[in-house]
Amino acid sequence: MLKHFAKYGLALWLACIAGFPQYSRADDNKEYLVKAAFIYNFVKYVEWPDAKAISKQSHIDICVAGSSGLSGAGQVFKAASTNKLSLSLVTENNWHDAASHCHILFISDSEEGKLPEILAALKGQPVLTVSDIDGFVDNGGMIGFVASDNKIKLEVNTKPVHAAGMRIDAQLLEIALKVIDR
Repeated sequence: MLKHFAKYGLALWLACIAGFPQYSRADDNKEYLVKAAFIYNFVKYVEWPDAKAISKQSHIDICVAGSSGLSGAGQVFKAASTNKLSLSLVTENNWHDAASHCHILFISDSEEGKLPEILAALKGQPVLTVSDIDGFVDNGGMIGFVASDNKIKLEVNTKPVHAAGMRIDAQLLEIALKVIDR
């Protein structure tokens, strides 16, 4: 798996750090491809507890709660799949069940009104919560996407990450615009 990341992940990761080709807010497809590339790399830079450790998996579900342009970026995950590890983008209609099979849950802005309930249901569960909802990390989410200088950047809240028995690699924290630390 790491050879695959070394071959393809580095290019995507560098593209993300560089801001990818700049996008305009009107180009939602490109924006969600950038977000999908980030999410793809979270698999490498986040450690899950033993039962969900990536090294023990042959399949990873990257779930989406609500309606989102990310649903159209599934080709990023399909292209990143290998014989040893397949990545699937799954629409999660019942986010209460997300802890049972999702490694990552992207919470779309259509679910903003349900955010406190979603985060409460996943509190302490080894599911990386990611969103582009304004103030996501300030409200208990783990990784938030924010637009800055016409580029996608990250904000990270390590409190819920640690509470879920997970760890985010320092390299990922270094590129974040903002880190809320325990």
